[in-house]
Amino acid sequence: MKKALVFLISAALAMTVTAMPVSAADDDRNIKISTEIDPAYIVTIPTNTRVYYNVLDTDFGKVELTRAQLEPGKCVKVSLLTDSLLENNEDAEKVLPFGILKGTAENGGGQAFTSERYTSAGEFTDLTIHIEQDDWNRAYAGEYADTVTFQIQYTDG
Repeated sequence: MKKALVFLISAALAMTVTAMPVSAADDDRNIKISTEIDPAYIVTIPTNTRVYYNVLDTDFGKVELTRAQLEPGKCVKVSLLTDSLLENNEDAEKVLPFGILKGTAENGGGQAFTSERYTSAGEFTDLTIHIEQDDWNRAYAGEYADTVTFQIQYTDG
């Protein structure tokens, strides 16, 4: 009995909150409908990559804005932070310089990739790791590695 009474009171309150009485004198009623969509995005970045000895250009994958619900005038900025030096695992003083370029290994890369701004899902930048032949020739034997950092920011376009 109590449950039925609570249900009836709740239903009556809901009807008074959602219903808007209109009298015969009212011809039109403007009702506002609104929603809010928070900015959301997904950025895909390259994974760990092995560079083979004496290869000048190695595909590094791509940076891609795979999902984007951005506010007008906003963008997603992706920046690359690196010292551009592969360090010898046995002696950090021994280094092998490299660059990360826009473009694919097939087309030999292009300009250095430092940052790019994306505004629509599907926009991307192919990346290539480039090592000059002279740097390969001067390199000491051993294993080399470096860590690069992709910084992702939601910012003004």
